[in-house]
Amino acid sequence: RQAGIPSIKSCVVLPLATGMSIALVFGALRKSRPRGKYIVWSRIDQKSCFKAIGAAGYEAVVVELKRVEGSDALRTDVEGIRAAIERVGAEQVACVVTTTSTFAPRVPDAADEV
Repeated sequence: RQAGIPSIKSCVVLPLATGMSIALVFGALRKSRPRGKYIVWSRIDQKSCFKAIGAAGYEAVVVELKRVEGSDALRTDVEGIRAAIERVGAEQVACVVTTTSTFAPRVPDAADEV
């Protein structure tokens, strides 16, 4: 009631960290992508998403990053993502995971291009 829902009779708050939250989202994808076996993942050096893929029963197809010419920065390999989807077959891909929040030297994924 204090949270602004005056008609509620009871409530349970369950704290979930990033990995479990993502795993639940991946699990929900099964209804819309029932033939999905793979999740194409633009690699980040953070284990939560990678572990969530396995916890949800999918297999990760890891796409390594590309170095930006003349820089130490790493960026999305859009062509690599496309090739990964073609390699396993689009019907078997549940989703493509990218990120817009990263630590240097990686730059945010080009989500609009993906």
